[in-house]
Amino acid sequence: MITRLTRWGVSLAFGLGCILAVSAVATTHSSAEPQKAPAQYKSSGHFSGGSELPGCVLTGIRFGKHSGFLRIVLDFSVVTGGTRTGAPKHPPYRVEYRTFPYRFCITFEGVEYAEDARVDTLYAVPLSIVTNAENDIQLMEMFITGPALFKVIEVDDPAKLALDVKYLPSETIPIVYAVQLQDVGDVQTAFALVAREDLPEGFDPDVIVIGNAVFVEDTYLTLEEAVAVVSRLDDAGYPAMVTERLGNELPRY
Repeated sequence: MITRLTRWGVSLAFGLGCILAVSAVATTHSSAEPQKAPAQYKSSGHFSGGSELPGCVLTGIRFGKHSGFLRIVLDFSVVTGGTRTGAPKHPPYRVEYRTFPYRFCITFEGVEYAEDARVDTLYAVPLSIVTNAENDIQLMEMFITGPALFKVIEVDDPAKLALDVKYLPSETIPIVYAVQLQDVGDVQTAFALVAREDLPEGFDPDVIVIGNAVFVEDTYLTLEEAVAVVSRLDDAGYPAMVTERLGNELPRY
């Protein structure tokens, strides 16, 4: 298992020191323009699509600042007989918007992370990429500074995904109470924990990876609710703790 966290080139409100760089190549080129009618912005939920694409690799992550929104572009290629060419179609994907912290959780089926992937730093957001022993991407998380609208556009010839992010600066960012499982260990243990069926009712955790730190947590808007969940977890044999933070801050111990 490999876990990576990129650097970013802008100062963010929640602030966190760089842990590990995937690839830091500052560029000035603009992101690819969508070639299909744009999807409608959403304030929650997910976009999904694509179909099986053997030999697919993620070769680039680019960021472009546009009027009123940030565009994130994921570049794909396919490897056939040792030769890499632009992807003819999109691999199976799911891009989900989640809160506290505000982020996009991106998953694929059968997509490898290229060791020489090009990752822009100009206008970049913090992101982590979790891969397995074969370098297949298990989870990609992109962290943003606050509430936002989003949409995903499938770009063709070659296939790319464009994720447009429109921040909502007038939205209030609440204080949240995170219930975190203790002694999680590595990320594969974390994935196994969230899949367990004996977790108490009202605790629906996510896996959040920040460099070498792995968190299994759920967040609540009141301390009373969080404390009650910790009590149920303790009764079930899962040591847990509560941490208080702003909704746009990254997890911490």
